[in-house]
Amino acid sequence: MIRQWDALVVGAGPAGLRAASVIAEAGLEVVLVDEQAGPGGQIYRHVTAPGAQGRFPDPADFRDGTAAVRRFERSGAHYLSESTVWFLEPGRALVSRGDETLDLRARNLIVAAGAMERPVPFRGWTLPGVMTAGAADILLKTADVAPQAPVALAGSGPLLYLAASHLIKRGVPLAAVLDQTPPRNVLRALPHLPAGLLGLPLLLRGASMMLATLRGAPVHRNVGRIEARGEGHVEEIVFTAGKETRNVRASTLLYHGGVIPRTHMASALGLDQRWDARQQCWTVASDALGRTSREGVYVAGDCARVRGAAVAALTGELAGLAVAERQGALGTRESRRRQRLLLRTLAVQTASKIFLDAWFSPRPDLYAVPDDVVVCRCENVRAADIREAVAEGLEEVNEVKLRTRAGMGNCQGRTCGPALAAIVAAAARRPLPDVGRLSVRAPLRPVPLEALRRLLEKK
Repeated sequence: MIRQWDALVVGAGPAGLRAASVIAEAGLEVVLVDEQAGPGGQIYRHVTAPGAQGRFPDPADFRDGTAAVRRFERSGAHYLSESTVWFLEPGRALVSRGDETLDLRARNLIVAAGAMERPVPFRGWTLPGVMTAGAADILLKTADVAPQAPVALAGSGPLLYLAASHLIKRGVPLAAVLDQTPPRNVLRALPHLPAGLLGLPLLLRGASMMLATLRGAPVHRNVGRIEARGEGHVEEIVFTAGKETRNVRASTLLYHGGVIPRTHMASALGLDQRWDARQQCWTVASDALGRTSREGVYVAGDCARVRGAAVAALTGELAGLAVAERQGALGTRESRRRQRLLLRTLAVQTASKIFLDAWFSPRPDLYAVPDDVVVCRCENVRAADIREAVAEGLEEVNEVKLRTRAGMGNCQGRTCGPALAAIVAAAARRPLPDVGRLSVRAPLRPVPLEALRRLLEKK
């Protein structure tokens, strides 16, 4: 017998935890599905695991994450850890969990899949020793594993300095920080500074991280083209700073291209999306309560629009209240009262993000990838192959995908999709949103045939 839930929440980060907690506290039956072994998402990953407090570089993150998980545990929500969602439609999810294949049905669906680091290909990005700054930061706070020193960090965005300051705090030698933020971004951000000051604690925290980095490592600004070199492992980073070519010796390169919404599930669900010209990424169209273009489907947190953990938690609670009201578990008057309080806080939090979005918008030449660089690692597709397809008359990403197989591998375009679209747009001389988005179909993750067989046996 298939069980019908009042709500299904995908993702156990700040947004998913808060949404599931609110729904369960209203007396409804909710199930939270997540790939990780414990709740917390990326920012609070394994926050309640033994010894977590000593591994978390920021006490505030440990405090906030622990509070969110404890509230969720008290709420009575059902939790499915180490569970992979590979099929999703309104009201239904197919999930692999160990040897089980679960067919979950729900009257409401909340997608809280979080964000991802923007993948940026460059020469040498496939060398051992090259990884993302976010991945290295997760290893540091979950397993107390530091990258091989000396370490170079490159890219743009607050997380670049967050990761650098965490490594410095742990005593890891840094060879350099290569900041790719265009200098003109600061001028573009200045008109938004008054709004940015509404989030003064966040700005002060960012300033503290930058100061710690400046004290602990050489910082090169206005960095352009980056190349990792080495025989079997990264040994040297070559880059441009202004008009000058420089190099640093390093055993590890941590790259961060910024953070963008993880919209794979939204695309599979056919949700309306909007192009964010400032951050050069797709966002999910939704109202203040997370309601999307499909009835009974909500989005919460950074998978809709990247605004950080605090905002993600607020949007999760708002989506949870909307579901509780829709199911009649919470009266309209009480629901609206709680929504008003949250929306006022949300307005202040999001106003400050305009300043940061302007400051850390991607540089225009971010995807000026040399022809010989592999863009799609799964299918070994080079930038030259993509440009050749455009020269043949193909100007839409799914057409180029069919011609080159870029985006057809195990990651289904998660790693190469943004670069593929940018290279197609540049080669075709078209605005980036005009070349479209990769089509996403089930299975959303690689799934063994045995899982399909087990599903068929249940029918």
